[in-house]
Amino acid sequence: MIRLAKRYDLDDDPIGQGGMGTVFRGVDLETGQTIAAKRLKPEAVKSDPQLLERFEREGDALRRLNHPNIVKMLGTVDNKKEHFIILEYVPGGDLGDLLKAKGRLSIERTLQIGIELSDALTRAHYLKIIHRDLKPANVLMGEDNVPKLTDFGVAHIGGAGSVTGAGLAVGTPDYMSPEAVNGEEVDDRADIWSMGVMLFEMLTGRHPFKGDAVTNTLINILTQQQPDLETLRPETPVALVDLIGRMLQKDPNARISSVRLVGAELEAIMRGRGETRRTTLTTPITIPAIDETRFETPTPPTFAPKHNLPAQTTPFFGREMEIHEISNLLGQPDTRLVTVLGQGGMGKTRLALQAAEILVHAFEHGVYFVGLASLPNAEGIPGAVADAVGYALLTDGRDPATQVSDYL
Repeated sequence: MIRLAKRYDLDDDPIGQGGMGTVFRGVDLETGQTIAAKRLKPEAVKSDPQLLERFEREGDALRRLNHPNIVKMLGTVDNKKEHFIILEYVPGGDLGDLLKAKGRLSIERTLQIGIELSDALTRAHYLKIIHRDLKPANVLMGEDNVPKLTDFGVAHIGGAGSVTGAGLAVGTPDYMSPEAVNGEEVDDRADIWSMGVMLFEMLTGRHPFKGDAVTNTLINILTQQQPDLETLRPETPVALVDLIGRMLQKDPNARISSVRLVGAELEAIMRGRGETRRTTLTTPITIPAIDETRFETPTPPTFAPKHNLPAQTTPFFGREMEIHEISNLLGQPDTRLVTVLGQGGMGKTRLALQAAEILVHAFEHGVYFVGLASLPNAEGIPGAVADAVGYALLTDGRDPATQVSDYL
């Protein structure tokens, strides 16, 4: 048992190790509260004098942050040549342990954790604190399953001088943004990248850029597109696939710009999980690029056009040129097929659904979405199309593809 400042009793054996310190479980003798005490390693201070300043900065960051999804700092203790930060004790392990045990998480659990982490980071970024080492091991899971962000040891605090040299990469390699890998100055969007990697990992049970060695991982972060999330987890909402794709844009200027927006979109997706049908537009949208006379009927219908488009619970931004081009192509009588090509995670499905939503009034018999990602082979395509358009395949011996073709 370690006695600290006559107030805390700490266990002899640590419960956690980090690059900067060792964490012990203990008891606050005045309140009886279980606490965690993070001790700066004395030998580390000798080899890196700046470590003490970084340790002090972590304490300063935690003092300024007061949020239910951020581990609380309860005090500091200088015990001769040893330095301690006294923290709230979170008993449930960390997100990394949870992923190792379960492999991947449910979509609802992923959304819940993502929303609460977004809220915590929104508070940090508002106070001009960039975490810079966001990873599953730094997300502690409370007994009530509430995630709590911890370890601000390498955080950048706005208004304070830098404690890292120019051109040095800061953070854990697997979760570094491309700009951090390159040793460039980072801002809030580096945390957004790291959170995007974590969301991908929670949904699929795998890291999107993991290589055989650290060097390979860093090269992949800089050069490789993320694997196609829709293929790895077909039931993932299209809006969530699109959001993660925007979080993992290698160019920070193309990345979603605010973690507050990330949280808002995650909340909208969570709310939309229970919806079975979207609200249909009641006023036709005019697309100048389309010859709308082709779709005229003698009497305009008073009912909403048929469709089965999945609900999109977040707004669609940008890509006006692509929408215009798709609309123009679909408005040409001799164009029977338009294919959208691109790297996985770029939002191809979301783009197609947005075009379909805009054009839903242009087609007399409706617009339908047919999901093929979950089919094991091509033989299932006619049945999937039939299900989508509400046609019951007959058991008269005719080929299903012929039946669907005749019906259409």
